[in-house]
Amino acid sequence: MLVPLSAKPYVEVMRSHTRKKKLPLVIAAVILLSATACEKSKPATNPADEIVPAGVPALDLAAKPTILFQLFGERESPHMIPLAAVVNGVIKPIGLTASGWKQLDAQYMAAGTKYPFYVEGGDPGELTIARDTTYSLPGCSAVKPMAVVQLAFKTPRADPTVEFLASSGTVAPPHPESGKMMTSADIAKLARALGHEAGKRANLTAAELDSIDFHARMIPTGASKAPTLLISFIDPNSGNGKSGPWTGHVFALADSGSKGYEATYVHAVKGDSKSVEFQRLVNHVDFDGDGADEIIVEAWKYASDNDLVVLSFKAGRWQEVFRVKQDWCLDTQNKK
Repeated sequence: MLVPLSAKPYVEVMRSHTRKKKLPLVIAAVILLSATACEKSKPATNPADEIVPAGVPALDLAAKPTILFQLFGERESPHMIPLAAVVNGVIKPIGLTASGWKQLDAQYMAAGTKYPFYVEGGDPGELTIARDTTYSLPGCSAVKPMAVVQLAFKTPRADPTVEFLASSGTVAPPHPESGKMMTSADIAKLARALGHEAGKRANLTAAELDSIDFHARMIPTGASKAPTLLISFIDPNSGNGKSGPWTGHVFALADSGSKGYEATYVHAVKGDSKSVEFQRLVNHVDFDGDGADEIIVEAWKYASDNDLVVLSFKAGRWQEVFRVKQDWCLDTQNKK
């Protein structure tokens, strides 16, 4: 966005220019008055016409793009909120004006609308939108549309809370388990070795990593014939600022290649516990139909809004292709 030159910087520029070029003060005054008048003549921007998130082109709702939703909350009364859009096979942020967000609400989130929801590449059931949710946020005059939904599971689940993704369009079926089966002990051994190597990027020693929580498992993503290996070393106090003078974290993915498993995504950090970004797996689903799942990651820092990050497998590596703040406020005045 082009911002009009304010009077004070303009005067300083003109003074400097006058000293160097001996520009007559009358001419300088005329230029200054013209600039000020031009600035005043420009109409004020109407916040209702601004696109939020800022800096992205407006989403064409008339083309009926696929909308991705985040499901969260108590299992008996979960909520749903728009997360992103899929346009021509590309996951994009939802950029709309205030009226556009209302149109999205009416077009995609009417009571009685049904969508499948997904977890770990699978389709555990169907949701039904029950009603809109009216809510407010401090200092925020406009919020993203949200709805209460009802979940119907194909098989019973006992989880007290839910954390799913839903889509207004169809997605590719989950990838079957394939490749050589490994024991839990073999998975842990391989993951620790790869995790220790990844930690070196942040000057994390093997002893430091082994002093925090470790987790590893295989997930079928379609990135190769073998499942993707997920590796996590994370401080149990991650993100609460209570880890002490430093904390360390590794979140990595590895896939099978010609030389065996090798790291295909690494997030390795070491530093003050109030500044380190932590990451964890949320879901993996092939939303864009390219044959490999998108891996959805939650990223968070101390005293900050969480981000949802989408990783796609491109050129043999998992790459960040999309990141969105878990910010429900659409008030453009609060985002400048």
